[in-house]
Amino acid sequence: MEKTRKIQWLAAVGQSLAWAAVLTAFGCASQKLTLESATEGAAKGDIKAEYFLAKHYAKGEGVPQNDAKAAEYMQQAAESGYAFAQNDLGVYYTLGRGVKQDPVEAAKWFRKAAEQGDPLGEYSLGFVYLQGSGVPQDVQEAIQWYAKAAGQKQPDAAEALGNLYLLGGYGVRINYGEAFKWYQIGAEQKNAICLNGLGFLYERGMGAPKNLDKAAEYYREAGEQGYVRAYTNLGQLYVDGLLLKENLVEAYKWFTVGADEGDAMARHYLMLIDLQHPLTASQKNEACRRAHEYEAQQNKANNQASG
Repeated sequence: MEKTRKIQWLAAVGQSLAWAAVLTAFGCASQKLTLESATEGAAKGDIKAEYFLAKHYAKGEGVPQNDAKAAEYMQQAAESGYAFAQNDLGVYYTLGRGVKQDPVEAAKWFRKAAEQGDPLGEYSLGFVYLQGSGVPQDVQEAIQWYAKAAGQKQPDAAEALGNLYLLGGYGVRINYGEAFKWYQIGAEQKNAICLNGLGFLYERGMGAPKNLDKAAEYYREAGEQGYVRAYTNLGQLYVDGLLLKENLVEAYKWFTVGADEGDAMARHYLMLIDLQHPLTASQKNEACRRAHEYEAQQNKANNQASG
């Protein structure tokens, strides 16, 4: 569980490292930077230029990939007070990317970003307080920073709070109402875990009145956002006869979607249906037709969104 949480956190804070270029909404509008103009600007202490170069050296875009060079420019921008760079530099020290791994130094830079109100910095600082990485472990301090970030619609912070209140741990008492509240915030930002969490709470009537239609809606949306286990959760609603009436064809459809996405649990349920509640050939064909039709619709929507 601890390792999983750290991987999830690194994936979230790493999103900032993947940005293609520096945001230009810092201060007055400026001309789009190029490598040449950024190099000139960085020599004069322009923090946007420093950040721009850090990103390009980190990704090897237009220049040879060089973590040490990326960290050097990131440090310059961070020391000049640029919150995005401060959070990213914290990630560098966490990973030992271009610098010596140093959790204390990482926490220092996360704090600088967080104290400027950067939501990703707030989330990162919350995580290191929860884990006691580079700072003394302080769960209440972690919750406060997570709440600040989630209050700015940072979805990973909302997910972290929802999980804490749903599952407990770290001395936090389970509170389904709080879990529901934070999952709602993350779900508004299309966070897949938060969407699945709302489905779970609606299915069981915890933190909100029981509503199987809403549970199914959130499970389906969570699957569409990439959490494939949600399709299996949706299939279970049908195989257990919880939605209106038992509908094994619809259950088989959703288990097929989950299995096609690589969920082993979905494959397990398909096997159980085949063994314990075998469908007729026409029922199975109908279930597969529905599954493949749904998958085709999703692929089309994803292609349109990326195109």
